[in-house]
Amino acid sequence: MRNTGMDFDSFFQQATGRPPYPYQARLGTQEPLPQVLSVPTGVGKTAAAALAWLYRRRYADDAVKLATPRRLVYCLPMRTLVEQTRNAISGWVENLQIADRNTGGVRVAVLMGGEDDQRWFEHPEADQVLIGTQDMLLSRSLNRGYGMSRYAWPVHFSLLNNDSLWVIDETQLMGVGLTTTAQLAGLRRKLATYGQSHTLWMSATLDSNALATVDHLQSDGDDWSAETLQADDTNNERVFQLLNAKKPCVKASIELTPDNKKTYAGSLAELIVAAHVSGELTLVVVNRVNRAQEVFEAIKKLVGKLDVKPETSLIHSRFRPADRSNIQAAALDESTIPTAGRIVISTQAIEAGVDISSTVLFTELAPWSSLVQRFGRCNRRGMCGVNNKAAAQVHWIDIDTSNPKRVADLALPYEIAELEAARAAMNELAEVGPQSLAGVEVETPRVIHHVLRRKDLLDLFDTTADLSVNDLDVSRYIRDSDDCDVQVYWRDWDLKDKTLGGKPPMPKLDDGSVMFPAPSRDELCSVSIAAVRGSSAFIKKAANKDILCYTWDSLDRQWQVVKPNAARPGMVLLFHSRAGGYDRELGWTADPKHAPVSDCRSEVGVLQASMDEDDLAGRPLSVEAHLRDVGQAAVALRQALQSELTDVPWSSVIRAAWWHDVGKSHPAFQGAVIASNSQLDPNQLWAKSGKSGYLNYQIVPSETPDVDSDVMIEVLLQLRRGFRHELASALAWLQQHPHDPASDLIAYLIAAHHGKVRMSLRSMPNENQPPDAGRLFARGIWDGDELPRIEIGNAEGDISEATKLSLGLMQLGECDGHPSWLARTIGLRDDLGPFRLAFLESMVRVADWRGSEKGTSK
Repeated sequence: MRNTGMDFDSFFQQATGRPPYPYQARLGTQEPLPQVLSVPTGVGKTAAAALAWLYRRRYADDAVKLATPRRLVYCLPMRTLVEQTRNAISGWVENLQIADRNTGGVRVAVLMGGEDDQRWFEHPEADQVLIGTQDMLLSRSLNRGYGMSRYAWPVHFSLLNNDSLWVIDETQLMGVGLTTTAQLAGLRRKLATYGQSHTLWMSATLDSNALATVDHLQSDGDDWSAETLQADDTNNERVFQLLNAKKPCVKASIELTPDNKKTYAGSLAELIVAAHVSGELTLVVVNRVNRAQEVFEAIKKLVGKLDVKPETSLIHSRFRPADRSNIQAAALDESTIPTAGRIVISTQAIEAGVDISSTVLFTELAPWSSLVQRFGRCNRRGMCGVNNKAAAQVHWIDIDTSNPKRVADLALPYEIAELEAARAAMNELAEVGPQSLAGVEVETPRVIHHVLRRKDLLDLFDTTADLSVNDLDVSRYIRDSDDCDVQVYWRDWDLKDKTLGGKPPMPKLDDGSVMFPAPSRDELCSVSIAAVRGSSAFIKKAANKDILCYTWDSLDRQWQVVKPNAARPGMVLLFHSRAGGYDRELGWTADPKHAPVSDCRSEVGVLQASMDEDDLAGRPLSVEAHLRDVGQAAVALRQALQSELTDVPWSSVIRAAWWHDVGKSHPAFQGAVIASNSQLDPNQLWAKSGKSGYLNYQIVPSETPDVDSDVMIEVLLQLRRGFRHELASALAWLQQHPHDPASDLIAYLIAAHHGKVRMSLRSMPNENQPPDAGRLFARGIWDGDELPRIEIGNAEGDISEATKLSLGLMQLGECDGHPSWLARTIGLRDDLGPFRLAFLESMVRVADWRGSEKGTSK
């Protein structure tokens, strides 16, 4: 749906309540969209980028719309910015009256870890704004999404890389993540995508040379196309006021050294309280979470002794989302500053993009680009010292770097050379307003980063874990060193329950309810790998109380104990609430005295993902009816998307949708469905049982075995752990269409529609083996298994004849003159490219979700 009849100035005015600055209008209307937006802090970069995309996508003429990607992916370096950005963009969409999803409105979603109810990925035809941190967005764009089900990785990978405009905000904080965004931009161009793809990098201090990578090179020596402030911007009265805001700066009387690090927090707190101005906001930015917590507690003690007590708040990235949101909403609302004022202590989480204007600013020494951002949080509106308002004050705190061996931990997370370069500049400055900083150049040492190469990306397309459920590590492409995160949550369960052995309960069902669901977004606290690996004392104390750290094993469908040094980026770790380690006011502390930790799970109750999980909820549904619903959903997707995505092979997507669940006719699936709902007619082929939960796949013998041995029952029942019906579907298709030009593509799309059978095909360690030696088996299917005849019901009149399944293609090399499964899938990946192939499999998955919802809701 396109909105017409509004020029950009009117559009911007309606969205924000003010006219655009000249550079914002240029960004929204001039062609082509630049690669770089470099303007000072405080002049509206977020509005410029988001509203430029929105205008081009919804209000410009058809030619501009077609050249504008469908999804805006807004990538931020810090979690503290996510909610603010979402609220701002959602507000603009509401003001423009285009937020109604039922009438084709613009969807705004946040991508974070855990389960939530947004389900943005089920709507690939919608105009969407997707907001997240570099951890969440880059891991998904590399097909290794942090804090989410591994089986959903390919869908996020496809939608974030195809038909998407990436906006990279506050690039100076991204480290290796900046290099990765440049490489991905180049690889999207080289490997091809469906729909347009473009990247816009934004910062007040961007070194554009950092964008030149092996696959993203400047052409013919030209610079990157950029939008900057021009004369008409600086002549604008409001911009002039912002650029000329006064910010006098002095060096603080305290310095952080190895000798005073134990007393530093208390001494700094005294300086801060003494400099604080009643009725105003004082902002304190330190470089480490633990120092921020210590300074916060020291200030609280001092403030507690005052007659008139200013509010105190702590902001950093190691809070659970709900707690962080509540703290930030109160701390950053300048309209509610009390008479005594407010003191906010933060880490660098607040330095980028947070729309806050303090009168007093204290900051520890940091790299020059970070200092510039922190200065942007003082007198941001240019109102200090005007109309009897208190004048601005900036105090910078030096960090001793004289002895690298002794001070290395004090300098973290930065390099000593970066701090020394920044100190040299600060020693020459008495004023740090935008105009004063405009001519300052600080040469910082170039950091050597890991570079994502084409081969790396192609390898990451395969999401099959190794036999230990481990994956290729993408953390080196997302954040530097130990900045990468895990997700931690806390739950309460009966540690004395002997049936559990101290472990968390299985996510079993009781009358259809999920009893121990997957973690919801609001439960998850991001913690750095370094903090987890350094918390061995905390975990050891918990272990002494028989409280261990766990993660969910989706292959064996059970809880596994995790040791601190075994934690990997992106893992989701569970602690018992009695383990402690978290405080709602302080965030993650790794201190067992902060116990018990409250359970803050949301109402979203989703089963933990597993290899043999299948969605059977709703009402019972036959295989034929389900195939029809999904086939029709695929046709509807084509109708919604083909006018813009004309080069998509929709016929293959639709054919795969019609065939996708033929394999549910397999006796192992039918045996599991009947076992889950004994009311079903065993003479009918069922796709949905109407019950929820995990299935126990089994081929039930015609007569019930009269044996006591569990082993004999397993053999006679032919239990098929890890059975995947989509592999049976793909084999049935391939064996009946060996000469179809699209045979391999359709087979892959059928097999991949749950994200569990994709590039490689091998047996898993937890499978039941056939009794006869040498018989091939994989994913619960044994060579020679038989499927019955099924009428597909599509317009082509397809029929899946009774078929004896062959697993010969799981072996290396050709089988009966036909290539192996691996050779077929690698050929598809290299021919179509990883981005486009993932998009096609996502279309079949979306059709399956929609068809399932339609069928089970009737």
